[in-house]
Formats: sequence, structure tokens, C-alpha cells
Amino acid sequence: MKHQNVFWGTLLITFGLLFLFDRFGILNLEWFMVWRLWPILLILWGVSILPLRGLYKLILAIAVAALSILVYTNMDPVESPFQHKFRFNFDDSDTTKYENISQEFSHPADSVVTATLNLEAGAGNFTLNGTTGELIYVSKSSGNVVYNFTVEKHEGNAKIILDQDSEGILNGKNTNNLNIMLNDKPLWAFDIEIGAANLDFDLSQFKVNKIEMDGGAASMTLKLGSLNPETDVVVNAAASSIEIIIPENAGCSIEGSSVLSHRDTEGFVQIDKGHYETSNFATASQKIKIKVDAAVSSFEITRY
Repeated sequence: MKHQNVFWGTLLITFGLLFLFDRFGILNLEWFMVWRLWPILLILWGVSILPLRGLYKLILAIAVAALSILVYTNMDPVESPFQHKFRFNFDDSDTTKYENISQEFSHPADSVVTATLNLEAGAGNFTLNGTTGELIYVSKSSGNVVYNFTVEKHEGNAKIILDQDSEGILNGKNTNNLNIMLNDKPLWAFDIEIGAANLDFDLSQFKVNKIEMDGGAASMTLKLGSLNPETDVVVNAAASSIEIIIPENAGCSIEGSSVLSHRDTEGFVQIDKGHYETSNFATASQKIKIKVDAAVSSFEITRY
């Protein structure tokens, strides 16, 4: 029995049973509570690659499925970190629910030398592409969510906080699109926390010191430039797709607790368990250090 069949088969059975029990009123299915079962995916993955006969794997897989349902039925319905951010609605009768709220934020560059962008949001599409004469320019032209925007400045340092304030309703008629432009003079750092979102940040035109990203069921693409000699990237994600695009001549190291495949580390040399480096890492004038803690995620590094 192929281990891929065990993994996906048990996964589909588990979630199929949860949905079925919800339909018959046996369980009250809450998405944020289902999401808290993500460690079960790691267990299923482990079961699927164990060097056991197919029958033993099947028994273990069924036991994991039963355990998943048992755990779900006994979980306390604590608030999800993104529960206050969005709720899902499939009733089209009230068109006022889909009103688009437009917002624009900007702040003068002044004499800022270093800047940090803190972004906290739920689901949506988040894009950073292009430069501005301001320190930052943000535009939001769709969706019914509202963002707060604050800037704290002290002796050439600026901290920009962009966080979602209101609850939004997501469905086919309503999206949450946020577009960001930055000044290319400061040395930038980023602290990003998103939910089930698409994030596409082209940072090739900026000097970037550090990036920290937390995401759940997200698609995250980062493109880094060569304007800063050293950049640290820390990614914590679950069930996410992660792509990091780096300059051709940059030296790069990867450290991760996730299982990295040969494709993930193509062009890298293994230093020790979970630690890989490009052959030019020690001598390269630009170094990019990446730490990844990703559960059941796709991870890829590409060069340009």
C-alpha cells in the first residue's frame, strides 16, 4: 500500500465523517476548532511513512481517524486567534453585507533610517510591490473589513502597525485586498501574522534586515533583493505553501524542523540534520539565513 494513499485516504475519511456528523446534528462543526486538529496531520504523515505492512498501517490510520473525532468532540470551544477577524456567510439576500470599504494610509518619510512593518490580518490578498516617496502607502479598495494604521517614531526609527480592526464577512462577493508600497531608503524589517491568505511581497527593491512570518493555510511568496548584506527570514506556518525567491549569487542557509525534500534543498549541501547551505555561503558578500518551522507545507527556494 502506497504511503500517499494511507495519508490522503485517512485524511478524507476523517474530515468526511466530521462533515457528515455535522449534517446529521451529531456534532456542531466549527471551522476554527477543526483547524486546531492540524497536529493530527503530522501523525498521519508519520503513519504513512512507517516501514510497516499495509494492514498495520490501515489499522493505525483508522485509530488516528477515531482519535481525531474523539479529540474534536471533547475540545473546549475557545476563541480562534482569527475568529474575531472574519466570519463566513452564504446568504445573498442582504446586499449591504457586501459593501466595499475603501481606505488609504500614508506617512511622510522624513528622516527615517530604520523601519519595521507589523501586519496582522486574517484571510485576504496582501501585496507589496513598488516604491513611494512616502515612508509607506497603503490602499484597500475591496472588502468590508477595516484596518487600523499607526506609526511610532523615535530618533530615526519608525514602527508601522497595520492591523485588522473589524469583523468581515467573506464569500464569493466579498474579498479583502490590501496593497502596500514602501520607501526604498530605510533598512526594513517585517513582522507578519496572517490567516488563510495569499501574500505576495516583492522586496527586491528594498534593504531588508529581518522578516518574521506566521501563517495558517496561507500561500506566501517572498522575493528578496541584493541591497543588504545579510537578511534573516523566520517562517512559522501550518498547511501552507511557501516560496522564497533569492538572488542568484546570494549565499543561503536553511534550518528547519520540517521535513525538507530533495527539491526543497536543490543546490544546497547538508551541514547537519535540518541544516543546509549553498556552497558559496561562507564567501558570499550577501547572506540570506532562513529558518522554517512548517507543518505539512510545501517549501521552495528559487533563484533569479
